[in-house]
Amino acid sequence: MKSLPRRMKKKKRKTKELHKKIIKEINEATPYEVWEGVRDNFTFGFIGATLVVFIATKTDIAVLLGYLAYYFFMGKIVNRPKYVTDLGKLIVFPIPSALGAFCGYKVSILLIEWIKTL
Repeated sequence: MKSLPRRMKKKKRKTKELHKKIIKEINEATPYEVWEGVRDNFTFGFIGATLVVFIATKTDIAVLLGYLAYYFFMGKIVNRPKYVTDLGKLIVFPIPSALGAFCGYKVSILLIEWIKTL
């Protein structure tokens, strides 16, 4: 069997090093730090996605409430420390944000139906 080309070996080695680095960062971080990042990023994604659906459906009161929630929460997001670890950049930020956005998209449809019944 042929060996891998040099650049593929180098990429594979970098990937292994990145995985080791992330595992080290997980062990160094406190569960509270990780939970706080996951919670905030999920919430940020959730609010952002609901706002998009509210605007698309032209539900004015929901848009107003969505903007209020979004900008109140934006103050918390902007004033927190920047992610400097690969754990934060590659896991704690993108994954909860995407899951929150998907949940916000699904829940916003239910919220709009509920608002229309009022």
